[in-house]
Amino acid sequence: SLASAQGASLQWWFGAGAMAASVLWFCSLGFGARFLRGFFARPLSWRILDGTIAVTMVALGLGLILGR
Repeated sequence: SLASAQGASLQWWFGAGAMAASVLWFCSLGFGARFLRGFFARPLSWRILDGTIAVTMVALGLGLILGR
């Protein structure tokens, strides 16, 4: 809907940019996972990652509840 609001000529650019960003994101995830394999071999690393995700989700939830 965002692309259609900008005009028909920009829809294709928006779509191409979204596809390029998606490819870049998933390739980065794949290479990043291989790069961080040694780091995540330790259980403490997973606890830190899980804690960071939990704090982020709580902050996002509170932001939505408080309307900020």
